[in-house]
Amino acid sequence: MKNFNLSALSIALMIGGIQLAAVPSFAYAAEAEVEASKEAESSSKKESDKKAVEVIEVTGFRGSVIKSLNTKRFSDTVVDAISADDIGGLPDVSIADSLTRLPGVTSVRIDGQSSELNVRGLSGGFVFSTLNGREMVSTSGGRAVQFDIFPSELVSQAQVYKSQKASLIEGGIAATINLETANALDNDEDHSFRASLHGNYNEAAADNEDSDDFGRRLTLSYQGKYFDETVGVALGWANMFQPTVSSRFVNYQFDKRDLSGAYDAAPEEILISSGFEINERGGEDKRDAFVLALNYEPRDDLRFQLDSFYSKFDSEKWDRGLRVSGINNVAVAGSTLLLDNPLMSNGALVGGTLYRDRDGTAAAPPYPGSSRDLNVQTQADDNTTESEMLSFGLKGEWDITDDLMMVVDFSHSEGNETYKDQVMRMAYFEDSSAEYPVIDDNIVLDYQLNGLNNPNIAFNQDFTDTAHMMVTSAESYPHVEENSSDAIRVDFAYQLESDIFSSVEFGARASQRDYELSRGRFLYGTTDYNMRNGQYLTYGTDAEGNTIIVDNFAPYALNDSNSTVTSIGGDLSGMPNFLSVNNNAILDAWIPGVDRTPVRTWAHDWTMTQGNLVEEDVLAAYLQVNIDTELFGLPVTGNVGVRYVNSEQSSTGLVSVGAGNGDDIADDLGVINSNWQRKKVGGSYSDILPSLNLNFKLTDDDQLRFAYAKVMSRPDMPTMANSGNFDWVEDKDEGRYQINLNSSTSPFLRPFYANQFDLSFEHYFSETDGAFVFAVWYKDIENMVGDAEDKDFDYEAAGIEVPPTPENKLYDPITGELIDYANGTYWHAENNADAGYMRGIEIGYTQTFSFLPGLLSGLGANVNFSYTDSEIQVESKVPGEDGAPSPIEGLSPRVVSATLFYDWEEKLSLRFSGRYRSAYLSQQIAIGADQSAYFQEETIFSAQASYNFTDNLQAVVSADNITDEPNISYFGDTARTGTIQYFGRTIYFGVNYSF
Repeated sequence: MKNFNLSALSIALMIGGIQLAAVPSFAYAAEAEVEASKEAESSSKKESDKKAVEVIEVTGFRGSVIKSLNTKRFSDTVVDAISADDIGGLPDVSIADSLTRLPGVTSVRIDGQSSELNVRGLSGGFVFSTLNGREMVSTSGGRAVQFDIFPSELVSQAQVYKSQKASLIEGGIAATINLETANALDNDEDHSFRASLHGNYNEAAADNEDSDDFGRRLTLSYQGKYFDETVGVALGWANMFQPTVSSRFVNYQFDKRDLSGAYDAAPEEILISSGFEINERGGEDKRDAFVLALNYEPRDDLRFQLDSFYSKFDSEKWDRGLRVSGINNVAVAGSTLLLDNPLMSNGALVGGTLYRDRDGTAAAPPYPGSSRDLNVQTQADDNTTESEMLSFGLKGEWDITDDLMMVVDFSHSEGNETYKDQVMRMAYFEDSSAEYPVIDDNIVLDYQLNGLNNPNIAFNQDFTDTAHMMVTSAESYPHVEENSSDAIRVDFAYQLESDIFSSVEFGARASQRDYELSRGRFLYGTTDYNMRNGQYLTYGTDAEGNTIIVDNFAPYALNDSNSTVTSIGGDLSGMPNFLSVNNNAILDAWIPGVDRTPVRTWAHDWTMTQGNLVEEDVLAAYLQVNIDTELFGLPVTGNVGVRYVNSEQSSTGLVSVGAGNGDDIADDLGVINSNWQRKKVGGSYSDILPSLNLNFKLTDDDQLRFAYAKVMSRPDMPTMANSGNFDWVEDKDEGRYQINLNSSTSPFLRPFYANQFDLSFEHYFSETDGAFVFAVWYKDIENMVGDAEDKDFDYEAAGIEVPPTPENKLYDPITGELIDYANGTYWHAENNADAGYMRGIEIGYTQTFSFLPGLLSGLGANVNFSYTDSEIQVESKVPGEDGAPSPIEGLSPRVVSATLFYDWEEKLSLRFSGRYRSAYLSQQIAIGADQSAYFQEETIFSAQASYNFTDNLQAVVSADNITDEPNISYFGDTARTGTIQYFGRTIYFGVNYSF
């Protein structure tokens, strides 16, 4: 059988301690094919060839490119990889930045940093993530791992597996991404140490009082071999302190309104946004990550590995600015809000002049019966997220005989996250020194949206005037999420004496995954609506029927000593100024002694009902036969197999059963409620997942791959929560009261399924190092999880029993009359069969131009392009599109990445990179809820230079987001602005030292 002919440099890299596939394929979810190297070791001819090759150690970006190509070349599946030097080099703040240089991989920027990865047009929920071949959980409830918690310095290699085989853990329709940590026993050196100290500077952060000007990254790592190379120790610590900042305009979604009842000759149907925010987010990201790997090989036939990874990632985020709500009240007949000089675009109101109380006749808060149809607040919100992730595993490998091998692997992964969601609001009063300050109704807003460009915003009032500004509300709505997974797997491999099959693999895996969500609430005052609106007085009547003040939650006056005038800088400069405050200092002075701990209460039953436990138990078994033969004179390798998966999923939560019909359940304040039952609901299902991978060696430098597999991706854990809770609400748009039912999550949801096909041609350059790859792929999606919204739903006709109306919802709070409730909206989760196909092409080109003369020989390039076409369409949730067909979230039809690099005499290394993704549909965050919107195309540029003063000392400088590319969204029509945010460019600089 013919053998692969590698370039001398590639062979040298493989011999020189850069073995790419040192473990059996069944032992990990992200391993490269090892059979070729095993055959090489047993061939005397190849041994002599190896001795004739000078071992050359190539470092820097060029060396990592070669390693990555070798991983792809010798894998038995369709895989792309990023290797050590590439990952460890700035400006890759996280693994996500590194992986976006691979074909078909792009990222979602969160606060300017790459975090969630999208692969082949599918969002992060379709990507299965493993660490050293073991399932990783996210710190939140989604399947998508937030890769910014992983420091790039502590990972030796990352692979994106785009085709499946039976021995891989199921779960990734888009891809399986595996991160690998180091094994000290693989090193040539007995001991090695690496230290790096880097600083960073963000020019936008320098103007933000919540962010430091400079950040830092400190990394220490050690690898050593002991006791005659039977024990290996790998340790690593990465510390990061980094300012985070973004300047933002966030417009709320557009909804349909009838303007004809309020204005003569006005349209009966118009799209109006309820409001917007202009703010600046500032804060700091702090991360401490540790990695430990212990390897013990007492005999040639027995190996043990204990490895663990821990990351504590705290992202402090303060949102400060102005928040405007109630613009849509211009459509309410009789409203005190007046619209003048309206600006229209394609059926939407995109600007005009708004008067809150032009005639000065309306009662203002805190007077009884007052209203604020236009609400202008200064916000000071703490959106800090604190997260921890821990993953560890113990693996043993035993060569039972020369032909039979067994691996046993135990693993645990857990992630916890607390999102604070603390709210503080300030408002403009007529006189903050008055005994009972009154909201100033004399507010005039002039605004104009400019589509994808910055809006024009102007007020008649100065929201930095401390004679008028007062704190009105203090609230907190934390989300506490806990996620964990425990698994055990046993695998066997048996070498076969066959001209067709090289080995057979079989094994089983059992796992248990749990997800729990807890909520809470703190509010100083009556209701969040009243307090934010300045309605801080509660009225009642005395014995004679006179109106009296029953309760007073007086606002807190600001002054020059407890507030700072702040403006938004950068590209959004020119927006109205506002006041910034120290939240904790204000609260300590305003409400000293008040317990601000968020609690679960029946008075706000959502704090009780949103708490849920979701459990998932999986048992899987597989059989895989590895192929090594010839077909029509061509060498063929690969595998064929089948995986059986049995899944049980359940959810435990509260379900409304009517007054007195449920269990006696106490809240955190000891209040008992018997309207609910705690129920555990769920079911089980089984799947058979066949797979086939074939690799045809056409020539020494060309190969053709074909892959088929049936794949699956399970729904996010929160979407499997038990739900079915009724809500009695007032629909102001329809002018009526109605009963809504929310069953938008369900433990009966089933996974996404797809039959996928891959065909790729790979040509590896023989004169230089590099490759050209052309791939086509096709996915037939059999099932997708979706949700539906049915208005005016007839519960009785559907056999759904509606519980009795709660006592506090029986009567109109204003008129005191008994309310007649109508059927409302029914939200429910569902599985959609035969969703459609996705297909695409990927083109990759990598080459080192060593054939060029002189200094030019150090040049190299890496260019990737992918195109994705999808037949799948879902009902649009973008306001104004009326449920029309829309693409699935995360699908960018075109994704491009390119890197031009240069290495000179292993002294100087330069790199310039760019990545582009076309427009896509996703979620923008506003008023605490997701809003569906389209995101504009974006291109991110970065650059890096490093210089090696000695073999041990290296200096690095780089820049990320060089052009300060904004992140922009819009609601269907580009004239309907969504979010416009800028993150600033970041400069990195530092030194690396190793010995």
